[in-house]
Amino acid sequence: MSDFRRWRATILGSGTSTGVPPIGCHEPVCLSDDPKNKRLRSGLLIREQGDIASARAFIVDCGPDYRQQALTHRIDRLDGVILTHAHYDHVGGIDDLRLYNFRQKHSLPMYGQPAVLTDIRKRFDYIFNPPSEGGGVASLDLIEVDGPFEFLGLRIVPIPVMHGSLPILGYRFGDFVYITDASAISSESMDLIGGCRVLILNVLRQKKHSTHFNLDEAVAVATKVSAEQTYFVHMTHHLEHHETNAMLPSGMELAWDGLEFDILPESVKTSADLTDLAH
Repeated sequence: MSDFRRWRATILGSGTSTGVPPIGCHEPVCLSDDPKNKRLRSGLLIREQGDIASARAFIVDCGPDYRQQALTHRIDRLDGVILTHAHYDHVGGIDDLRLYNFRQKHSLPMYGQPAVLTDIRKRFDYIFNPPSEGGGVASLDLIEVDGPFEFLGLRIVPIPVMHGSLPILGYRFGDFVYITDASAISSESMDLIGGCRVLILNVLRQKKHSTHFNLDEAVAVATKVSAEQTYFVHMTHHLEHHETNAMLPSGMELAWDGLEFDILPESVKTSADLTDLAH
C-alpha cells in the first residue's frame, strides 16, 4: 500500500464558478471581512510533507484563480494535474502551467476522462498545434483515466458522478474522497466512497439547482457516507460560513480556502477492494 502519511491536502479554492464575492455583489457575505467568506474558484493541492521547495506535488483541477493560489501556497514545483471535468472554472488556469515547464524543463502529465482531454485539446488548441512565435506555451502530456491508476506512487481511484447530465469524476486518495460539482451519485460510486475518513463534497446553496447539490442534498449524501469529517466546497455567496456551520450536523462544515489536512492510508477498504469496485 502507498505511504500516504507523507502527503497533505490543501483546499486552494472553495467557491463556485463566479468566485465569492462575484463581481457587483453587495450582499452581506460579499461585503464580509471574514476570510472564510472569501472563496476562490475550485482547486485542490496534494503535496508531500517536508521541504516545500523539493516536495512533489499535484493539483486537482486548474481554475482561473490558479496563479493567485500558487503564489499564496508557494506551489513552486508541480508534478502533474488531475481533472474532474473541463468546465472553465476548473481548467481556466491551464495556461499558467507553462511556468513549470520553463523551470522544470519537462512536460506535465495531465489526467482526465477521454472526453475531457478532447475538450482540452480543442479549447487550448494553441498548446497542441505549432504555436506562433513569442510567449511560449504549456507542454502537457494528456493521459486518459479509465480506472484506478498510480501517480507519484499514490493509488488514485476515480469516482464517477453526475453534474446535471454530464458525467464527471471525483477521486479517492487513501482515506480521503474529493467530489465537486455533483448533482447525483450512483450506488456503485457510493460504494467507492464508503469507509473514507475525510469527504469533501460540493454544495452550492440552500435553493435547489439542476447541476449541483443544494445544502439538504449534500447533507443527505454526507450522512449516508458517514465520514469522520465532511467539508463542503463550491459554495456561492448565499451561504455564510459561520451561520451555515451552525445549521450542520456534527462532523460537517463548510471548507475554506487554505484548509489543510493529512491524507492517511485506506483504513476500511484495501486498494484491491477499490480496484474491484471501480471496474
